[in-house]
Amino acid sequence: MLNRKILSVIFFIYSINCFAQGTYVPLGSSSMHMIDRLEMLSGHIATPAQFNTTTKAYQRSKIAEYADQYDSLNLSKQDKFNLQYLRVDNFEFSKTTDCVSNKKIGKTGLYQKKSALYAVNIPDFDLIINPVLYMRGEFDSKRNDRLPYFVDRGISIRGKIGKNFSFFTEVAEEIQSLNGWNLEYYNQYDVLPGQNFINTNTYKPNDKYLFSYWNSTGYIAYQAGKYFDVQFGHGKNFIGNGYRSLILSDFSSPYTFLRLNTRIWRINYTNIFGSLYNYEPLNITRTNIIKRHYFATTHASINITQKLNIGIFETTIFNRDSSFGTSGFDVQYLNPVIFYNAMDDVLNSPDKEILGIDIKYNFAKRYSLYGQFALSELNFYNRIFKSGWWGNKEAIQIGLKRIDLFNVSNLDLQLEYNQARPYSYTSYNPQNAFVNYNQSMMHPLGANFMEGIAILRYQPTGKLFLNAKFIYSAYGNDSSGSNWGKNISLSYFTRTQQDFGNYIGQGVKTNLLITTFTASYMLKHNLFTDLQISYRKVTSDLAVFESEMFNIGVALRWNINMNECGY
Repeated sequence: MLNRKILSVIFFIYSINCFAQGTYVPLGSSSMHMIDRLEMLSGHIATPAQFNTTTKAYQRSKIAEYADQYDSLNLSKQDKFNLQYLRVDNFEFSKTTDCVSNKKIGKTGLYQKKSALYAVNIPDFDLIINPVLYMRGEFDSKRNDRLPYFVDRGISIRGKIGKNFSFFTEVAEEIQSLNGWNLEYYNQYDVLPGQNFINTNTYKPNDKYLFSYWNSTGYIAYQAGKYFDVQFGHGKNFIGNGYRSLILSDFSSPYTFLRLNTRIWRINYTNIFGSLYNYEPLNITRTNIIKRHYFATTHASINITQKLNIGIFETTIFNRDSSFGTSGFDVQYLNPVIFYNAMDDVLNSPDKEILGIDIKYNFAKRYSLYGQFALSELNFYNRIFKSGWWGNKEAIQIGLKRIDLFNVSNLDLQLEYNQARPYSYTSYNPQNAFVNYNQSMMHPLGANFMEGIAILRYQPTGKLFLNAKFIYSAYGNDSSGSNWGKNISLSYFTRTQQDFGNYIGQGVKTNLLITTFTASYMLKHNLFTDLQISYRKVTSDLAVFESEMFNIGVALRWNINMNECGY
């Protein structure tokens, strides 16, 4: 009850003297790569007043403003198509006149706009309603007993009331006959990737490989003055410019969060307060209450020059469901401008701290260099004079994007390397793990891994999108109750290795290879047909971890992002 009152007060304070804004483009949208390209082609990083590519997602109003102001004379045909796509997709904020549909259904109000089944767009009120549909059939070499499939059907509603208040909700029923990858993941973690727990007695109508459940996200948002916006709801966030994030990713299940964003001068300052769940499969019943833990993330970035952006971040993960202090959310973390680590030292706090830095440098109107460094503990003496001290816990990302490779329009390459030392992100208290429903809030592999990623994107025509992805990972697995540092949910007090001599990949040596080819064709705005071919192979020193899967999927999707195999 106390938590709700505190959030209500903060929400009220930030809702005073508001200015126009809108909802946000969903994470994983094709709009993200389109904006990346436009920003690189412009020759400079977008200003905080426009958007910040590191702290996603993007406001629709800002995307429309950016697209309307962009000079399209020097763009390729595909980029001009994408620019118009961005305007039409965010028509309620765009000046374009091309958003009107030529296939409107009489006077019913249906398909008056190209990107909306039903739309109301009048002064002080916007309402956009769209169906959500995903139908995918698969052949999977690991599932010779049945053909996997995935069905998502629901509705998406977004809108704006007045100049300050906007809202979004999406509710869908999902049905899955699991493919080989999802089945492996479920058997290991007892949750579906990106979802919360699935109750055995309620949500599995036929057998343990077929699931039916509801998936919902939603939020309300305020523009609190010229420089501030507030978002509160149930969903995901992402911090970073890479395919992965070592700070905060969108891999786990949706969660309740409050997000405050401040944009002024060259500075973008973001606060995210979230509520996570400690999921213990053996103890879950309908009558049990799942224990919560919380996190507070602060990310501050500044455009040093028109080409260089540097950010610093801090995340604190804490649990107040124990006997320590008061129960519920610790109000000290609601201070949006304090350095949490210094405050924790004063209070002798048991909470988990993660610090770090990120960087993005755009140059030559073709390249973007980016990276992240996350640190949860460091001892300089042991780092310099000792070998492999377990407590040096850090993760590193370095990546490069190159657009128009070989001077071929819209042939884009992304290269990325990620690694995390054993026991990175871990705490002495498992309840302080940065984990939600058994899923990492950062990298899907947790820690104790090295990973290389190559992604080639090609848009030969406006409506055809080709994507080839190659991911190779080497990591150390745990077996028979061991803890070699991969599972960030475990206490580091249970570590298997001695204090020194730890290294990335220790434990059961395991290698993961994922290759994926995807072809998507846009039949009409946000209506796609997809062909996806995936190969996933795991080799290990222990046969129990080994697997191999070949998957071919054909899908029809409407107003929804692609559901990929592997991770």
